[in-house]
This record gives sequence, structure tokens and C-alpha cells, in this order.
Amino acid sequence: MLLATRGLVFHVSRYSDSSGIVKIFTEDHGLQSFIVKSLFSRSSRLKPALFGHLRLIDIIYNEKPGHSLQYLKEVSLHKDFGVITDNIGRSSVLLFINEVLYKTVKEEEANQHLFEFIEYTLESLNNISIPVNSFHLLFLVRLAEHLGFGPSGSLKEDGNYFDLLTGSMLPLNPGHSYIISGETLSLLTQIASMDYNDLPGFNAPRVVRLDLLDRLIDFYKVHLPDLTELKSVKVLHEIMNQ
Repeated sequence: MLLATRGLVFHVSRYSDSSGIVKIFTEDHGLQSFIVKSLFSRSSRLKPALFGHLRLIDIIYNEKPGHSLQYLKEVSLHKDFGVITDNIGRSSVLLFINEVLYKTVKEEEANQHLFEFIEYTLESLNNISIPVNSFHLLFLVRLAEHLGFGPSGSLKEDGNYFDLLTGSMLPLNPGHSYIISGETLSLLTQIASMDYNDLPGFNAPRVVRLDLLDRLIDFYKVHLPDLTELKSVKVLHEIMNQ
């Protein structure tokens, strides 16, 4: 049966010398894996550029129930986010967002709210008037909410420490290193109350932003034990350190 839907490209890998496997988070059917014949061949009808990081595409594919790999029939670009790809800061944030999504989103069923959140994130990152210094921090907070362990509710409670293990605010230091406190906690509290459109004019010390990034990644690792190393963090640190 032929199905048509929108999709966000999460990952591309080789299946053979010329063919590839593309993991796509689809709007109507969740995360799916597709085989693309001759993807890396010069004669390929579907060019690799169509499957760039978080490309928003329209796809038609032949669904075979019970099969782990589906076959793409038609692919076209749904929306171009050219501002992102033309800017090294924005493209670095995009790579980070892509890696986080690829390593955390596993559901093979439709999640309209998550799909719309990712699309909104891309539209906001493509908006030149929205700065990127704290963009990735806000993304991590909002994605955590979609994944079921967001800190926003707990941050409304009184306390001097945010416990990463329990996701709660505490009045006293719990005695372990998995906490956020001081200026970093203040920044987290601010970020958690914001939208991407609130970022213009918002500033925070670089060292505090970098610390919050590391703390949020620890938060993800606590709640997603299978999360592997995020290689794009090093690049993000270098970009945000400038």
C-alpha cells in the first residue's frame, strides 16, 4: 500500500556500495527506516542532498507491514531552511539538534506534537532575528518535556538546588554531583519560561551557558540511560566559545 506523509530526516547510512538506509521521523507513522536504492550512485534519481540533516521532505512509500525496511517511491523537498545552512553558528546548532533527536526519539508511532515542535524549532532556527547563543539550551528543555521528563514544572517550586536524579527542586544540597545551582540554575529557570521568540535581546554569560549545556546533557543521560556520547557537543562548545 502506498502512503504519503511529511518526514524529517534523522540519519543516513550505507546499506551497500550504492544503496542507503534513511531513518525518517514521519508525521503520520513515527520513526521509519527506508531503503533507497542507488542513493550513492551518480545515476540515482533521488539525490543525497534530499536527505541532509533534518531535511523536511514529502515522501511516498510502499508500506509492507511487518518489515523493518520500507521502500521510498518519491521524495521532494517540503521546505527549505536556507538561512541555517548558510550560517556556521546555526548549522552547528542544527547538527547538535539532529544528533540529539536521532539518539533520543525512537517511537514508531505518530507523535504530532513532537513533529510540530521539531518543525517549529527549525523555522525558529532559520529566523535570522533569533540569536543562537541560548537556542540549543531552550531546545533541550522543551524536548525533555516531549520525552516525558521536562524540568519546567519542578522549577516553579522553591529551592536552591535542582536535583538531576529526581527532577525536583531541593532546599539543601543532596550531597551528590548531579545538581544544578547558583547562576546555572537561575539561567535554567529563565530558559524554561521562554519561547524561541523570547531569545532576541536575551543574554547570559558564556561560562554559565556552557555549564548549563553540560548539566542538561547529564540530565538526559540520567533519564535516558542508553543515550550515547553526543559528538556534536564539542563543536558546539567551540562555536559558543567564540
